Amino acid sequence: GWVAERAGKEQKVETVTGVLRQFLVEPFVPHPQDTEYYININSVRDGDWILFTHEGGVDVGDVDAKAEKLLIPVDLTQYPSNEEIAATLLKKVPEGVHNVLVDFITRLYAVYVDCQFTYLEIN
Repeated sequence: GWVAERAGKEQKVETVTGVLRQFLVEPFVPHPQDTEYYININSVRDGDWILFTHEGGVDVGDVDAKAEKLLIPVDLTQYPSNEEIAATLLKKVPEGVHNVLVDFITRLYAVYVDCQFTYLEIN
């Protein structure tokens, strides 16, 4: 399968070449397409961008064009409030899931910072 073909072998992704040693594989859980989300956190000179779209899945498409975006600046004095996160990133998500998604985004960002990531993507 896909993992066996790539495990322990040199792979090139864009301009980076390296050996894939660890894979996270989860079983498929049947669910409606409209419950899939996409989040990306990436670091730039000015801070960390959080990109979120209510359209996740295999065909996520052009994320830059359709994602809602929130910049967490380098010189941040206070992390955005739950209300600000929801108003900025979750405009197209049912209000009933805002609290759980804001909590997830906040905790994910904390892990991102604590582990000194520069790029993280979950689809």
